[in-house]
Amino acid sequence: MKTFLPASLMLLAAVTAISADAPVDAGPAPTEAATKAVAELGKLGVEVRPIAAGINWRSASVRVTGAKPDPKIFTSLKDVANLQELDLAGMQVTDADLAQLAGLANLRVLHLEKTPTADAMLVHLKGFKNLTYLNLYGTQITDAGLPQLKELANLKSLYVFETKVTDAGIAALQPTLPKLRIVKGWTAEDIAKLTAKAEEKKPAAPTSPENKAVEAEIAEAQKKVDGVNAELAKRREARAKFTAGTPEYETANKPVQDLKPELAKAMAAVEAAKAKLKK
Repeated sequence: MKTFLPASLMLLAAVTAISADAPVDAGPAPTEAATKAVAELGKLGVEVRPIAAGINWRSASVRVTGAKPDPKIFTSLKDVANLQELDLAGMQVTDADLAQLAGLANLRVLHLEKTPTADAMLVHLKGFKNLTYLNLYGTQITDAGLPQLKELANLKSLYVFETKVTDAGIAALQPTLPKLRIVKGWTAEDIAKLTAKAEEKKPAAPTSPENKAVEAEIAEAQKKVDGVNAELAKRREARAKFTAGTPEYETANKPVQDLKPELAKAMAAVEAAKAKLKK
């Protein structure tokens, strides 16, 4: 599930952390090449906007029709040197596309969820030394690709829902990046293991055709829960960038609260499916 947050919820997401008395890092003035690239991206249907009023740092979301984005989009994006947030979720990005972006050293937030991103493609992220947030939900990433992220010392949040990343792979990466929060979520395999543990003391019995169908329904319902949890984590991440009690926090908090009924509904669907199991 992918919900697009309004730009107001992403304000200052990639700005350097500041104290109450410190000046805001407005970022470098756009170069001539960057200005030209932003204009070209606009023609291609990609809006590049400031992350806040009076800030030179930029945010871009690629939302184009068609199975494959125009390669010119990535050729232009590479020239927006003051780009700090880039959302490519759902796009059919290729290895060549990510290679074009390798020089965006100021990038701090990168959404690659639901893209064909595979292990070998992560090599192009090594130059993103300022990256703090990376979403790989629903990609082709496995444990073999995680070592490519070891050099991203500033990475704080990594989402790997519905990938082939395992607990072992996470455990191997964690010592290198001890401050990194890795969110894996629950898989159908995890649920099966928990169910097996709960049932291990009961006499073994062959699974009936009816129960096999119900187990498939449970797994599908759990996938929905995982998807909602992934989105909820993203919204909480956006909310965490603001101070509680401020107007910005309240604005960012509303999407979090709005999603909770959907999570409750999804969890109820799991319980309803489990109730169908015949003993």
